[in-house]
Amino acid sequence: MAQEDLKKIAHDIRCDVLRMYYRAGWGHIASALSCVDILTAVYFGDGLFHAGKEHVVLSKGHAAATQYAILARLGMIERSELATFYQPHSRLSGLASSLVPSIAVPTGSLGQGLCFATGTSLAAKIDNSGAFTYVVLGDGEMQEGSVWEAAMFARNQRLGNLIAIADVNGLQASGQVDDIAPLSPLCEKWRAFGWRTLELNGHDIPAIVHAVREAREDDGKPTFLLAHTVKGKGLSFVENRADWHSRRPTDEEWQKACDEMGMTLEELKTL
Repeated sequence: MAQEDLKKIAHDIRCDVLRMYYRAGWGHIASALSCVDILTAVYFGDGLFHAGKEHVVLSKGHAAATQYAILARLGMIERSELATFYQPHSRLSGLASSLVPSIAVPTGSLGQGLCFATGTSLAAKIDNSGAFTYVVLGDGEMQEGSVWEAAMFARNQRLGNLIAIADVNGLQASGQVDDIAPLSPLCEKWRAFGWRTLELNGHDIPAIVHAVREAREDDGKPTFLLAHTVKGKGLSFVENRADWHSRRPTDEEWQKACDEMGMTLEELKTL
């Protein structure tokens, strides 16, 4: 798929994410916008994701709106169902839900996604299916000890079919990651655990596609991609602000969001 086509898809996904949160009234808008380009690359990059065979685990499950919007675009759920996001009795809960087709595990309890992914990767290796598992981690999430236990297990089992992509935006729920529990140097740490590592711009979709394609050249080592991102990417008044981890935009802010995304308020209200 052409670079401009992928950029257009990412823009449309961001618009759908905003529509979903507009109906919901509140939620983790900034976290969802942060990983749009990463997930767009994984799901729509040519030959990177094979539906029904491979898993994409959104370990930072509070960004579920992005994954739901992508699944609707792929036809795995009805687009009309996006209007039920975060509503009572909806299967599109605020955290990634395994009630949704193609989502194998509910996430939201941080630090668990990579643990699950080692299991699907090991199963695919045993079955010799050639299937890969992708995991998208938050940087604050990597303060969880279970992440490092899973990292150690993955290398010990030589899970070359496991690709972890860290959405590193420098923020977590209560502030700057570096002020709470610094993680640097991340690539060096993952490399010390026996992973192949690469650092890149998490909003450069072609670069992500290229890196993932290289990572699929299974050499027995799992791959860690450190993707530098901007929390709230796409909305100037949200970007890089910790106070936007979870909050309700005002009417004026919604109008500004529409202006910056190139849509009308009526289009924002339509799913």
